Amino acid sequence: MTSESPILDIRNIEVVYNNTVQVLRGLSLSVPKGAVVALLGSNGAGKSTTLKAISRLLELEKGEVKSGEIMFDGKAVR
Repeated sequence: MTSESPILDIRNIEVVYNNTVQVLRGLSLSVPKGAVVALLGSNGAGKSTTLKAISRLLELEKGEVKSGEIMFDGKAVR
């Protein structure tokens, strides 16, 4: 294992839609540079919401990252 920082680092995010429906709570994920990963889960588990939070597409569906931090290549996504 290297001490190199991850390319994607999600720390304890919370996502809410319409200021009412909490979809993600306390999600943390770290992806090392060069890694291939899969995001798996049942229907309604938050896979699409996670990807929308990373790509900043939540606003299109009245969603918002209420807390936590998303870093890509050392820079904050929010």
